[in-house]
Amino acid sequence: MLIALMFLIGISPVDTFDFTLEQAIDYALMNNPEIKQSTIEFKKSKTQTSQALSAFYPSITASGGYAYITDIPVIDFEGMPVPLGQSENYSLSISLQQILFSWGKIYNAYKISDIGKKIAELTLVRKKQEVRYSVTDVFYGILVLEEMASLSRESLAQLKRHEEVVQTRYKAGLVSQFDYLRAQIQVANLKPQVIETENGLRLAKEGFKMLLGIPLEEEFTISGTLDVSKDVFDLDTLIHTALKQRIELKSLKYTEKIAKLNQAIVRRTNLPTIVGGASYNSTKPFGFTGDEWGSNITFNLRFEWPLFTGFNTLAQHRQASLEIREAQLAYENLEKAITLEVKQGYLKLLAAYEAMTTAQNNVGQAEKAFVIIETRYKNGLATNLEYLDTQLALMQAKANYLSALHVYHTSRAEIYKAIGKEE
Repeated sequence: MLIALMFLIGISPVDTFDFTLEQAIDYALMNNPEIKQSTIEFKKSKTQTSQALSAFYPSITASGGYAYITDIPVIDFEGMPVPLGQSENYSLSISLQQILFSWGKIYNAYKISDIGKKIAELTLVRKKQEVRYSVTDVFYGILVLEEMASLSRESLAQLKRHEEVVQTRYKAGLVSQFDYLRAQIQVANLKPQVIETENGLRLAKEGFKMLLGIPLEEEFTISGTLDVSKDVFDLDTLIHTALKQRIELKSLKYTEKIAKLNQAIVRRTNLPTIVGGASYNSTKPFGFTGDEWGSNITFNLRFEWPLFTGFNTLAQHRQASLEIREAQLAYENLEKAITLEVKQGYLKLLAAYEAMTTAQNNVGQAEKAFVIIETRYKNGLATNLEYLDTQLALMQAKANYLSALHVYHTSRAEIYKAIGKEE
């Protein structure tokens, strides 16, 4: 897979992309627009953690100023006028503030931001799982549509050949005009289906480009088969794996932790916070007289104690308790929903496998029937109507088989998505 990834990175914009399923998944994990968006959200959560961490460090502020005073007070000292200050005044100061003790409120805030980062990381992982499923679904859908388009073109060509045979027989007076007209109508009826299938294939490929993050003007091809996997699934094991691995359940556990930390912060809101600080001040003039610089250092220790907040703390505590219960209920409900999702996927896969097996048998029977009717028609032992009905039945049987194959592969991908499978 690493070699394939390196190969993908080295593709130039002018090359035609050629993907196997694993290569398509690897390319999408690197270039899908939604994954890129989730990656940005994860990086933003990292910066929020850094912001929360900054509360542990002291804040340092520098300031300076200049003031010019036009009229300076003057006092008379033994007949001598003494000015109380100078017209030009300068000041420089640096102050430091540090929270010394806050009852763990800052630490809990940091833990909340760190848990938020983990949730963002889990969200990114889940988005990759969803993209993996979507790529698998569309990949097999394109394979099916390519087979459908080939089947439609082949059937149309076969009907045209039959139309020519009927036309020759009609001119020879061996078949009625009704048979000839019916052969023409069948050809005309199949042409829109061919166009519709080919248009569906084009649209599916455009969607695949958007899903993988390929420029829309680029072309690509895919290489793969619709072979049936030999994976054996056990329902109880699938449910156990899903409840253990699903990202959403892990995220809700983290959400509950955040709510509990918020509650702890609220409980300590009305407790005093102790703050220490120091400041260095330098001024010119330093005193009432003279014109020299002077400085001093001031140390301070203070506390902040909110005595009454209008019952805001009580309301916040109640809200935090409700958020905890909300997260717990969401977790319980999600467990049930995931269990149901896995069961539905498992039953859908079983049904798809049965439908695929039946459709495959029908194709075999329809091919045998067509060989028989084609031989009989050449020998003049079957009617044109019988030939057309058998040919259309064969086409429908093959189309049903391809559709069943698509549903089967989609169902397998849905199960892997439901259990949170990474690879």
